[in-house]
Amino acid sequence: MHLAFVDIVYDYTADRPESGQPLGGTTSGICFLAREMKKVGIECTFFNKIKQPAEAHGIPSLPLEALADERANPAYSAFIFGGRWVEWLGKLIREKTSRPLIGWMQESQFNPELVPSVPAFDGIVFNSEWQKRVNQPFVLPHWKQTVIRNAMNPRFADLFGPDEPILAAKTKPPVLIYSGVTPRGSFHLPAVLDALRPRRADFSMEIFCDCTPSRDPKANVDYIGWMKSLPNVAHVGMVGQTELAQRMKRGALLVSPNPWPETSCIALIEAMAAGLCAITTNRAVLPETGEGFAQHIEIEDPDHPLRFDMPMPYEKFAAAIDRTMSHWLNEPEEVERALRKQIDHFRARYQWAQRVKPWVKFIESVRC
Repeated sequence: MHLAFVDIVYDYTADRPESGQPLGGTTSGICFLAREMKKVGIECTFFNKIKQPAEAHGIPSLPLEALADERANPAYSAFIFGGRWVEWLGKLIREKTSRPLIGWMQESQFNPELVPSVPAFDGIVFNSEWQKRVNQPFVLPHWKQTVIRNAMNPRFADLFGPDEPILAAKTKPPVLIYSGVTPRGSFHLPAVLDALRPRRADFSMEIFCDCTPSRDPKANVDYIGWMKSLPNVAHVGMVGQTELAQRMKRGALLVSPNPWPETSCIALIEAMAAGLCAITTNRAVLPETGEGFAQHIEIEDPDHPLRFDMPMPYEKFAAAIDRTMSHWLNEPEEVERALRKQIDHFRARYQWAQRVKPWVKFIESVRC
């Protein structure tokens, strides 16, 4: 089997997660899945916006233009479009090969601009049951479909050994963590912290995102400066995956007042594996991803696949943080047991190596 992964947005090789630069979930998923497939003898090739051919982990990366080479296309067992795609490219590949074309859906809903329902596709892979359910009106009759969940960066899977104490690695006073893309909760953090400070001041907040609210560079610089000047805020910015994993290992709580229609939320998966008590919303897939371990603050219209402008209940977030911090500080033995159960659960269920067999099974079913 030889799989072609097609990405029309980014340029990278399979070692991109080790670059030390910030990395989106779609890109990391493609890299980690292909690397695990390579380990079991499945050849993979990336087609993306790279300018010159390159290779990492034995996986070639070729410019998108190479897809026009009719001699190359028959060599691939299937073409997997990750994240976003355009209809004309699917049609072009379909004219050159009869091999399966599969979309790996990341967005909350199909739409003509980013992820159209491409007739040339033979199948679609969703990240979650929530995503599959809300997208049924857009699924074409001839598509096969399945749910294969995302997984964590391996650096998060090995943060705590089986017998390693968890709370002993955590910084005191407790560190609150936000990790994720800017619109997915960071805009609400100042108001959440304003509501929390009258209750307690024994914490710091580290915010791992670019915090850029607009396309105006000066406005962005001013906004970041303002965020860094807020009381209790110790860090604002994006970091590489290695540093992020170590920062999370030292953190106590993930605070994510998230209004975004998430379809998987790798940030939440990794936070749970890093031993953080997670407090987020009940938006979209988040309760499904949290699997009973996270706290979910109810918000308006949580199931809507497109909205991200719903009001955020800041006082409820502050109260939940206050309660969780008190429990974290005052009941260490109970918290230690709960976090060990949480870490073991996510390590056991969210490894990229576990995703190879479901992918192969689905690809073979589409080929039939």
